[in-house]
Amino acid sequence: MVLGHALVELAVPLEVMARFREELATLDQYYVPTRYPNGLPGGIPADVYTTAQATKAVGIARRIVAVVRRELARTAG
Repeated sequence: MVLGHALVELAVPLEVMARFREELATLDQYYVPTRYPNGLPGGIPADVYTTAQATKAVGIARRIVAVVRRELARTAG
């Protein structure tokens, strides 16, 4: 059982997610600093992260969600 929110750790038991380790690690980097304004010394997320970074993160998240949905559908039926 994994405690916490680290996507890389949560994905360990899921064989199909192994190929997404780098992408999951990228998303993990955004967890604290984007949620908590004091998570970034000297700035807020809007001042630190770019539109390109946000677009990339959203794209990764969409791909991960699609894979998880496919796997859930496959294992459910």
